[in-house]
Amino acid sequence: MKISAKFRAAAFCAAMLALSAAAVAGWRVGALTLADDKAGRAVFVLPAANGYRFTTGYTHSVELTPVEDEYAVAGGALWNWQERVKSSNAGMPSIAPEHGRYINTDEWLIFQGGRRPAERFYLRVGNEKFGRNWIELPPYGRAELYKIMPGVRLAVSAEKKPLASISPVGLELLEGR
Repeated sequence: MKISAKFRAAAFCAAMLALSAAAVAGWRVGALTLADDKAGRAVFVLPAANGYRFTTGYTHSVELTPVEDEYAVAGGALWNWQERVKSSNAGMPSIAPEHGRYINTDEWLIFQGGRRPAERFYLRVGNEKFGRNWIELPPYGRAELYKIMPGVRLAVSAEKKPLASISPVGLELLEGR
């Protein structure tokens, strides 16, 4: 029995589509989650490929100057890639991290690299008076956390999950959407 070229092409396409669907369903990718630590409810959940970067910021309670921390997701873990501060007093960094570097610009004191990965860290959200915490989740937008959930302790984590199991949560809370 002779099989036509059209039938072979259609069968090949159907097989590739089925294999692709199976791969996507089980393909493990990074997921970034911010959860209310006390309530145990996810506030933000986003797919986060290796190398995805996001930034948190707050106003230092003593210095009353901005502090920004840039994180990278890699291998299902979080890396504090760099911290930017306006001064190095009141418990803020003052020397380069081991295996990292210190960069002094006109605007910021930058402490880059040299930190260990973590599966999770905690972000204590302040309020209008103390903290004024925010998060920037490119390309989705920015959230003024202190306005949305003052006084909440957020567990920030990265883990590998099947792509099909990641449903974005919290995008409606972001400005610029």
